[in-house]
Amino acid sequence: MGGAADAVAAPSRTPGLVHAGLRHNSLHTISAVGDSQTYGSCSSKRGLYSWPSRLQHSYLNDDPTVRVLNFGVSGRTMRKDGDKPYWQEASFQRALKSSPDAVTIGLGTNDAKFYNWNREDFEEDYAAMVTTFQALDPTPEIWMIVPPPLYGEGYDMNATIINEIFPTLIPQLADRLNATGVIDIFSALGGRELKAPELLCNYQSCDVCHPNDAGYDRYAGVVFNKLFYRPGLGILDGDELGPGNVEPPDIFCVNADQVKQVKEAFISIGPGGAAVLGVAFFAALCCCCARMCRRARDPCYGRLS
Repeated sequence: MGGAADAVAAPSRTPGLVHAGLRHNSLHTISAVGDSQTYGSCSSKRGLYSWPSRLQHSYLNDDPTVRVLNFGVSGRTMRKDGDKPYWQEASFQRALKSSPDAVTIGLGTNDAKFYNWNREDFEEDYAAMVTTFQALDPTPEIWMIVPPPLYGEGYDMNATIINEIFPTLIPQLADRLNATGVIDIFSALGGRELKAPELLCNYQSCDVCHPNDAGYDRYAGVVFNKLFYRPGLGILDGDELGPGNVEPPDIFCVNADQVKQVKEAFISIGPGGAAVLGVAFFAALCCCCARMCRRARDPCYGRLS
């Protein structure tokens, strides 16, 4: 899909890639369809730490020429006859109308609840959703996500379906449906051995099903790798990046580097700089206090035994 890449020498440590951060390929709109694991449940702030947000703000560095749209809805199923079908959500219609260049589908975890699971219906309805997106003009890339592993009992979910069936079934479906590819979040977040519990349980959030901020960041990295690091679709193919007009995050929290920048910027203009620096430190203190308070009342904390 990308155009011709600039003739820039690639670093030897990363064959086929050149100075990342200058350009991207032609994926300008990425529409993330899914359940609570796409929505960002158990993140400290979904507008910043859901995986679509991490992809936008961190891995794509707020590239103004790329939109990552979060159409996740908590608790929704792929099955049309499930208890809460994604098919009936306004977010599904918005995703269809979003003119996507790529669609990621992250559904199935809620289908694994004992009262929702029906393999035949699941496969049929998954195929119908992929076909629906493939019928868009122009046809977007379709990426099917293998959901994160289930780390214990909870949410009425069957761990065998999530940890044993999905890792095999979803790649088979992708191949049968001619999807663009599979994004294996299951392995990235611990796989069958459940070897990455820190990506679901740490001091920020602890849950058997939903990633924490660290887990969502890892999730976003895997998606970025699949969508942007591909043979024939170089990361530099496409439009040049510029500063753009990117909407700032809806909280203000400074880190050490930002404080240093503020200090250096204002120290040269006299006493007024000290006042501004004081405001920056006060904002940092308020942000840290707010995070501590949220952690104390977060319903996602303490669910992983």
